[in-house]
Amino acid sequence: MSGRTVKSRTRLSSHLSVCGGASVHLNVYPERSPILTLTTGDVSVTIAMSNTDLDATAMQFVRELADAAARFAEDCTRFALNADPAAELVHPPTGLAAPSSAGRSRGSRAA
Repeated sequence: MSGRTVKSRTRLSSHLSVCGGASVHLNVYPERSPILTLTTGDVSVTIAMSNTDLDATAMQFVRELADAAARFAEDCTRFALNADPAAELVHPPTGLAAPSSAGRSRGSRAA
């Protein structure tokens, strides 16, 4: 070996079709970073980082994820309202304030 460290990158791509059973759960804890889980059908994606992994690169990813999710919601809302201008949002966008209780889960299900 050359003494050089080579990082292996694995890429997995899956279509997460939003259906009646789709859900998003956010678990927050007082002593560790939060855990975000997206589930639809038999596919589940969990995003979790240890407290020691929360460096500048990780925080940039977290901010980009939040920004993309907000833009995704805005664009979906635009298409939904264009399809039916009289429609009201079932769950209007809300802030992402952390719940006050430890280990509490915040989840939402697609209609």
